[in-house]
Amino acid sequence: MEEGGVNVIDLTQADESFIKELKELGAEELKECIQCGKCASTCPMALAGLEFFIKRIIHAANLGLRDILLEDSSVWGCQSCNRCVEVCPMDVVPYEVIQAVRRAAIKVESCPANTYEGLRNLYKFGHAVFPKGFEERRKKVGLPEKPPTALSNEELLKKYREVLRQTILEEIAPFPLD
Repeated sequence: MEEGGVNVIDLTQADESFIKELKELGAEELKECIQCGKCASTCPMALAGLEFFIKRIIHAANLGLRDILLEDSSVWGCQSCNRCVEVCPMDVVPYEVIQAVRRAAIKVESCPANTYEGLRNLYKFGHAVFPKGFEERRKKVGLPEKPPTALSNEELLKKYREVLRQTILEEIAPFPLD
């Protein structure tokens, strides 16, 4: 919220149960963060100018600001580069904080629509990005219709789905895992 040109965060929104939920979803070392800023110095999100980059996300998570984190799309901007993990002196594993916030968002269906499509495609085809009509294009250039991945290996795809069913996806998937 803007007040007199200053971005003000209403700390009365703090939710201790959200901090506990994030820890249960993988952000075990969240409270160890000392806000040194090393993660931000390597974060492509910060370099791209996103308002909420890793340091701010961790700070908001530590404050239990559920609504701010679940409504802000910045957590979906993380490129999973893990640079933040490599430089964190407190072993907070900032990437896991991002993943925990994403998991919490999916649980309450507070994420971009393409996230659901990506998860569904990942489970169904073994690829998060699954362009329609790729078979014809591959055929035209002399490639097999299906790429040599889980998509063309039914046994591997079955095993892959089995592994996915043993993850948190089983709990949070907004579609049936058959």
